[in-house]
Amino acid sequence: MRFSKKNLPKTRADLDRFVHDNNLIPVGVEKYRSRNIYIAETRYANDRPIEFPMGFYQVAWFVNKNDSEEKLDVGRGIDFCAFHDLAMNWDKEGKRSARIRTAIKDAESWIDTSIEAGRLDG
Repeated sequence: MRFSKKNLPKTRADLDRFVHDNNLIPVGVEKYRSRNIYIAETRYANDRPIEFPMGFYQVAWFVNKNDSEEKLDVGRGIDFCAFHDLAMNWDKEGKRSARIRTAIKDAESWIDTSIEAGRLDG
């Protein structure tokens, strides 16, 4: 799944189609500073062998606009090398949980920075 400004969903309905069309697994919704952070993830993939010789996962987050729960403001995908955390001795669910927490923290950071910059209302 490649993210570009052209293919990012603009509405909640677009997001549902985007998740389906890109074979993403919906993870859930987190609330942060009056915004919804929608999280979805991919299954293990190995279609980018030069970039990720051992495969990878992607976790995507999307944030709704301040004035509407139906309109989305931004979204981003984060790539995770499938074997980056072998030394941690985490089980499969622990690795998945860490990826999701990382995506949520990234979305929260984007919201905080956007509020501080005056792009969003606090």
